[in-house]
Amino acid sequence: MLGNFLILLASWGLLRLENKSLAVLGLSPTLLRVLQLLLGFLATLSLAVLLSYVFSFVAYFSWEPVQDMGLGFLFKGLNKTLQSVLFEEFIFRGYLLYKLITLFGERKANLISAAAFGIYHWFTLGVLGNPILMIWVFVNTGLWGLMFAYAYSRTGSLALPIGLHWGWNFIDQIIFNQKGGSLFSAVTSVHTRYLSTLESMLYLQLPVLTFAVGLIVLLAQQARPVKFAKHS
Repeated sequence: MLGNFLILLASWGLLRLENKSLAVLGLSPTLLRVLQLLLGFLATLSLAVLLSYVFSFVAYFSWEPVQDMGLGFLFKGLNKTLQSVLFEEFIFRGYLLYKLITLFGERKANLISAAAFGIYHWFTLGVLGNPILMIWVFVNTGLWGLMFAYAYSRTGSLALPIGLHWGWNFIDQIIFNQKGGSLFSAVTSVHTRYLSTLESMLYLQLPVLTFAVGLIVLLAQQARPVKFAKHS
């Protein structure tokens, strides 16, 4: 939380030097922004739940609730994932993306932001040194980053990308996490087999990539991008 505050403070300071305010990030709690956040959250949450059950069916295992995981765990999970999402959104779709758009235009700026997001996940996911996984992670997270970037540049607000990012991470990390520590755990038997890492990525992530590409196209075809330079 402190890190997010410091990033916002730094963004505010940089924007003040340009006679701008945090309004360029579109964080004001208007009804439209709240709806954008909620719709984004519900869209990727629903997708993540659906794909988790599809994956369990394909890989021959079931999800069973973990004992002693109550509302407190869910609220902590919501806060934990929100804080991590805010950190990444403030970094990759905050002031830096705003500045890139004013310097290079929407398309180039969004591509740069997406590439940086993909490279960032090489480190967070620990895939450095494995070329196949590096390529896959770059494409996968890069496309998500491109979708988040267009969500910002087409709405003039971080509300939609935060919602899209948060919904997926909440389900993936707090509700259905094969590594454990989530509300549901993967239950297997002697007759159950797991798919290989590459197969699991293909089964689970290809529909996700299709969703991301589709939403990118939808956002890109909307009205003209917000003219950030005119914000005060």
